[in-house]
Amino acid sequence: MPELQEKKAAANKEPVEIKCSECDVAFRLWIPTERLAEWEKGSRISCVKCGAKFFLVWNGEAFEVTHLSELAKKAAQKTAEAKAAEAPAREAMQAVSAAPAPPVQIKAPEPPRQEPPRQEPAREAAQAANAETILVIEDDRLSRDMVENSLAQLGFAIIPVKSSTEAIKAAKQNVHLIVTDLYLKNPADSESLLDGEDLLVRLRDSGVSAPAIITTGKDIIDDLVLDPKWFELNVKGFIQKGNPFWVEELKLKVKEVLYKG
Repeated sequence: MPELQEKKAAANKEPVEIKCSECDVAFRLWIPTERLAEWEKGSRISCVKCGAKFFLVWNGEAFEVTHLSELAKKAAQKTAEAKAAEAPAREAMQAVSAAPAPPVQIKAPEPPRQEPPRQEPAREAAQAANAETILVIEDDRLSRDMVENSLAQLGFAIIPVKSSTEAIKAAKQNVHLIVTDLYLKNPADSESLLDGEDLLVRLRDSGVSAPAIITTGKDIIDDLVLDPKWFELNVKGFIQKGNPFWVEELKLKVKEVLYKG
């Protein structure tokens, strides 16, 4: 397994894992080491599921992750401390120029606020009767969860599996799109005997005609993308998992392939 993980890991990239404090979903980013200096000033990152905002900063040794609400609390605390320091002088000035207080106007009570109806969770909405189905094959649990949560928000029904054996069984359902990792083969797992390419060949031979999108942690090169074999396997695009926004790129590609505006 360590050799397999090293094979799939993006070279020269610094991984950072974030666990959302609002929806409890974990997701991972890969930052190229040559661009770490650009992150010393920090950048905003959104949770792939609920959209919660975080501030990500490289401190020279590791990434520091802070929820934007915490930054807002610190800013509010500094403002409160500054106002407290100014209070004595402000009160002295008000005492000198004190005037009778104006009559208090009592406002009529506002009608009770009606809460909007609770929206159906993304996963349940995605499994509505007419939802298009996407088969997601990814052996890395965190990456699989990231893809499932993100695509479910677009209104798709997601079938997440971790191996080629599970994928062949799941493809017996009506599948509209296949999203598969390129490197799935794991000699230590009897259910993971096929890589992404071999899996697509097997599915095509069994009559599955759905288009496919391939994800990979390795750098995507022209020799890989332009090989005519992918056209024969109905592959519509490649997504590199080595950049921080790969899930957003995948969502755009899925919408393009399935004609979602």
